Amino acid sequence: MDWSNHNWVKEDVDFTPKRKIENKGSEKNPHIIGTISSQKMSKEVGYQSLGECLFYYLLELDHSTIRYYVQPIEVPIKYLDDQGDVKEWLHVPDVLVFRQGSVPHLYQIKESPEQTNKKFELCNQKCQQLSKARNWKYSVIYPKKLPDNITRNLKFLTPYLKKRTTYDKWIDEIILKLSTMRNSTILDLALSFSAKTDFRYILPIIYHLIASGVIYSNIQEVLNESSVICLGNYANHLLLYLDGSDRLESL
Repeated sequence: MDWSNHNWVKEDVDFTPKRKIENKGSEKNPHIIGTISSQKMSKEVGYQSLGECLFYYLLELDHSTIRYYVQPIEVPIKYLDDQGDVKEWLHVPDVLVFRQGSVPHLYQIKESPEQTNKKFELCNQKCQQLSKARNWKYSVIYPKKLPDNITRNLKFLTPYLKKRTTYDKWIDEIILKLSTMRNSTILDLALSFSAKTDFRYILPIIYHLIASGVIYSNIQEVLNESSVICLGNYANHLLLYLDGSDRLESL
């Protein structure tokens, strides 16, 4: 589906967070709640686990992700109590993602494949049914199972998504110079500007262009000043970790 020119007014209303970010169990797991500054949503997005935080970094850096909504819907869960009476409670899945060229994708974020019980299986079943009825995809994912290099690069690159006003002076020249150099290291490209400015001023702009999908580097390897770069983006490297629960479970 083409979301590039979509008006998000309806979705912004329909998919407002359905539960409050809380730090239940904080005595055992301190500092697991917080917010990230989302460039795609133009607001602060809350998380209540490291897994959620990592996945939102992934969505921010995925160039095909247009928009995402946390705690977007309530899924009715019916069950029989000890007296045989029908009861109902509302389950709130973690995030609904809109990616260019794809139907909406509902995700449940978990620590590991071993984190399961009857309650989770029931929630999972109901989320699958609801997603099928709405023509959505549905996946259970485990961001804390991401490869270490990917995790490190997500944390490193996300702050560079924000474009500083001073970058505009140099961006076109950086892109032009890299196109003539074909392949270069990050440091070599920055040093090539030494006659005009301190190379350390150019480094964050290069990282911004990598994060924004203008410059390619292999993010399956640790990103640093020695990384080889060229024009392009790393979209295919991230697709593996967005493409469904089966592939994520195998990591």
